[in-house]
Amino acid sequence: MEKSNFKQINSIPMISSKNASTHWYSFLNILALDAPIVAIVWQHFLAKNFKIELSIPETATLFFAVWFIYLLDHFLDSKNVVHLTQRHIFIAKKKKLTKTLIILTFTTSFFLTTFLPKLVITSGICLTIIISIYLVLVHSNITSLKIKTNSKELLVGIGFGTGVALPIIISELTILTWLPAVTLFCLLCWINCKLIDNWESNRLHFSKMDLFLILIMFFCMLLSAKTIAIAVMISLASFIMVNRFAGSKNTELSRVLADVCLLSPCLV
Repeated sequence: MEKSNFKQINSIPMISSKNASTHWYSFLNILALDAPIVAIVWQHFLAKNFKIELSIPETATLFFAVWFIYLLDHFLDSKNVVHLTQRHIFIAKKKKLTKTLIILTFTTSFFLTTFLPKLVITSGICLTIIISIYLVLVHSNITSLKIKTNSKELLVGIGFGTGVALPIIISELTILTWLPAVTLFCLLCWINCKLIDNWESNRLHFSKMDLFLILIMFFCMLLSAKTIAIAVMISLASFIMVNRFAGSKNTELSRVLADVCLLSPCLV
């Protein structure tokens, strides 16, 4: 569920031929299927912990909505950036396939919303508007926006985490009941994006704000259910292992493993 952070030169896109071969383990990432898989795994995990029942349309809508958003984001990236990853190279070469998948996922998610309760639809529309504004800002030509330099990872984490936890947020539970766990998941998604950005830029840098957010994560662990805290700790430990043995040395593999690390609920 990574984000892109590449430099632009005179707004002329170029496709890098470096490491052009595609490994088998990258195809879920290339087709943007890793993010929706992580989304439904965590949605069911959180719902089970908070004893919230999920319908099939809710799960299916989340899957196709997340898939659509990531496909669209990657497609826009492939048109605007200079240095591209394997994901962007594939999308740039398979534009017809990508456009077909974008139309298919949008149509399917829109159709599935007709089976959702009104409260879910209303909340989803509000979140969609926010995400749409984010996509416009990120892919605009306004290079001075702070969102493009040091806030994108956090916004991705908050948007992704909120969308996944939406059934819990709009439930009858009090905000103090679900806030620590949802905040913890949002920050886990943030650190996933942050590490990928560090690996792709071949640096390991955390600002004072980053360290503060990590402290908030550990505080939220203390306030969250034991199973949720354990799942997050497994993910964090896995991130450390990926950073140690792959990291910037193999960004394609690291990017894939970073999302695998988020599947820790399957072990809990």
